Amino acid sequence: MSPYSIEGLSSGRKGDLLALALGLGSTAIGLALARLHPILFPAATTAAIYPVYLADLRSGRNWRAARRVLLWALSSSATMIALTALLGERIGPLVLHGETYRREMFHWIRTGAGPEGDPRLFLVPKLREIAVFSALSLSSAGILGLFLGSFLLNYMNYYVGCLVIHAQPGRLWVPLVFGWPIYAIIRVVGYVNLGVVLSVPLLRLLRQTNLSLREVRGQLALALACIALDFALKATVANAVYWPILSRAVRVP
Repeated sequence: MSPYSIEGLSSGRKGDLLALALGLGSTAIGLALARLHPILFPAATTAAIYPVYLADLRSGRNWRAARRVLLWALSSSATMIALTALLGERIGPLVLHGETYRREMFHWIRTGAGPEGDPRLFLVPKLREIAVFSALSLSSAGILGLFLGSFLLNYMNYYVGCLVIHAQPGRLWVPLVFGWPIYAIIRVVGYVNLGVVLSVPLLRLLRQTNLSLREVRGQLALALACIALDFALKATVANAVYWPILSRAVRVP
């Protein structure tokens, strides 16, 4: 499909529906391809959304590009959580970092100890993650940033699906509501908007967009505010709010 047909499909409400459909379809296909190699999972989901993302940025629609990626992430997340709950933890090896993250978070749910709510343990890794994400987005017009984002989404959604599997009777709603903490949702919004901003310089250099850095200043401010809020909430409510709720509702092995 040519870029022009993608731009046509990505206009208006049809583009939003396309982003949702791409999240669902690419997650199912990516998980199947992961049987060949796990790296194909984030590769497939990234390849699905990037043409739509690029078309929006080419047309100067930076806010729309962020919205479409967020819709894709929402659909991909719901699909991966459902597939994990349906297929079970045996799909863990298909998800890069999936089993490692699940064990880390299950340890936190059992004990309340770990990097999830401890700034001494999560601050430096998160700053490093932001630096890597920024460098990848800036150097690739966003495609490698989306790839890293897909990788992060996949193992987070695998973990939430595992929470659903281990929910206590009558408490299934708890992991569905609290599995994705509010600070992680805010982080996704921040990363997506930061990725859009950092995609602009290379696209301008390649004459693929007329967007200027001045036009995306508001989006950069939103991204930085979301990332700061993520840090603040993770440090304060992870152990105070989310750990008590999850530890009572989920029986982890």
